[in-house]
Amino acid sequence: MRALMQFFRPADGGASQGKSGQGKAVSARRRPGRGRPQRWSPRRRLIVLSLFAVMLAGSGIAAWQIHQSGIVGQVITTASANLTSWSNRQIARAGLTVRHVFVTGRAETSKPEVLRAMGVLSGQSILAFDPVQAREKLLRLGWVETARVERRLPDTIVVHLSERKALALWQYEGRHVLIDRGGNPITRNNLARFAYLPVVVGLDAPATAAALIDMLSQKPALFAQVRAAVRIGSRRWDISLKNGIKVHLPEVQAADAWSRLAELVAEQRIFERDVVAIDLRLPDRLVLRLTPEAAARKHKSGKDT
Repeated sequence: MRALMQFFRPADGGASQGKSGQGKAVSARRRPGRGRPQRWSPRRRLIVLSLFAVMLAGSGIAAWQIHQSGIVGQVITTASANLTSWSNRQIARAGLTVRHVFVTGRAETSKPEVLRAMGVLSGQSILAFDPVQAREKLLRLGWVETARVERRLPDTIVVHLSERKALALWQYEGRHVLIDRGGNPITRNNLARFAYLPVVVGLDAPATAAALIDMLSQKPALFAQVRAAVRIGSRRWDISLKNGIKVHLPEVQAADAWSRLAELVAEQRIFERDVVAIDLRLPDRLVLRLTPEAAARKHKSGKDT
């Protein structure tokens, strides 16, 4: 360090001290603030800059080595863990921990399922519980349509749920999924108890199922006979009835055709005939397709038996 400080002294400072009186006179005339400041030679300036560069490079290498060793990260992690532990102890002493969780509006969603989805545990810090994140996790549950989560200090969490309404069973690629009115999947589990719902079949069936079921239910007696509905070409529906008859609905004015069928069933009892299909796609007529046996008898006798 002394060697380095020598470079900050004037170039002729030492020589002027050891010269005769003439040298002292010259030195006296060049007191600070009066004379022109000494300028470093290019060689001395280069040496000083080189020393600074070496010192900075050494500092950088040392910092890089410390960072690579992971010491800084370990120290920060340990300090953070200690601070968190201390903070949790203080929060627990203050009574700010989760002790009660109330859930309203649930019918199909169990309380343990709600707790698991939110990731909340009894005794954890209520200040560390994030209601926004908890709500987002609840919305991923199949039955949950809307959710509101409230944190009530010092120790209570309140959850308000609104669940989806089951509309139909969607059959696609050999599997069944329970869907709501929006066509959203609810669950694949425990579907046996929803066997009373109609089945809709087809790739785009869920998106249009609500409109179809609303239309079919306008004739309750006939709708009670519906077993499944198959989407044809993303344009129209074929309805399979519980008695085995298939009804071909038209692409347009399907509601009128369904009403016409309900009248024929009530007035002419066409379901009591040997019919396997009813085609309603022609607006001015009804086409019945008979069973093979009934068709053979008709062909033999020349009339409908």
